[in-house]
Amino acid sequence: MTSRETGAIDRPGERAEETRRNRFWGIMAGFLLLGGVAGATLVVMERHSGTLPGALAIGLVVLLTLSVLGGAWWFLRVIDEVEREANYIASTIALNFYLILYADWYFLWKGGLVSQPDHEALFLSTMIVMAVAYFWKKIRP
Repeated sequence: MTSRETGAIDRPGERAEETRRNRFWGIMAGFLLLGGVAGATLVVMERHSGTLPGALAIGLVVLLTLSVLGGAWWFLRVIDEVEREANYIASTIALNFYLILYADWYFLWKGGLVSQPDHEALFLSTMIVMAVAYFWKKIRP
């Protein structure tokens, strides 16, 4: 029975790709878990008082900043050029979306036509656009 029939990986390139892929998804799962825990904690805390204690806010800022900077550095070390290109394109599309949406909403608000820009809505819609652009780039031939 050959390794192909048993499903074993016997080529160094295939093993390296499997290791890279597992590391990539491990990083993504870690960020998802960290974000979920932080988000759930904030929801619970804000429902009780509507504000965060100053020390917690500072701690969250430090944690977020270090996580994003360290995570981006680590992420860019383990992805290949195809994944990097998909991320660059998705990030560029999302940044342009944010620039246009925020500027338009801001000017309309200053003109008295709409309410003040909702920063949570802006952030969430930008993240959705980035995810859609990323998956569009990944599944398109």
